Amino acid sequence: MNPRFALLALMSLPLAACDEAAMADLRQGIGMESEEPQSEEPAKPRPPAVSPLEVPIETGTAEAKPAVNANAETLNTTAFVARGNEPFWSVEVSGNTALYKTPGNQSGRKINVSRLTFAQGVEYVGTMDGLVFKVSFRGANCTDSMSGEEFPMSASLTARGKTHNGCAVPASSASAEPQG
Repeated sequence: MNPRFALLALMSLPLAACDEAAMADLRQGIGMESEEPQSEEPAKPRPPAVSPLEVPIETGTAEAKPAVNANAETLNTTAFVARGNEPFWSVEVSGNTALYKTPGNQSGRKINVSRLTFAQGVEYVGTMDGLVFKVSFRGANCTDSMSGEEFPMSASLTARGKTHNGCAVPASSASAEPQG
């Protein structure tokens, strides 16, 4: 038997096991058209499969357009201060920088972040130690879990693979002082 034919026979065995859809994709990939007519209609855009609260969304460099249904309180705020308990943490966000503080690092760590606007608030997303760092602010009232103090906004921090809830205020207010 000719070695070329043996090689050709061995190469075709895995292809024979493929289903028709995979074979159609293979034919298209190597320039062979399938026998089935292709639809001339372009693919319709789909909404995102996940919330920006769950998985950060990469954004382009174009200037952000305000969302019509965005929470006005957080949309019009450009700097925030948030804090949480057990474990204790605080984040100060202004522009494209977040200052993340813990009892073990009271001077804080600066993290470059990008701002995303969504219907209930805003989210700042970056990376820290190769992991997602994000802090979300919502215009919902928040009660501190230890002191019982009221704040005008709630916050959610994801750092080092863990998510923690807390309360927030606009940074123009006294640094993380409760409201009311």
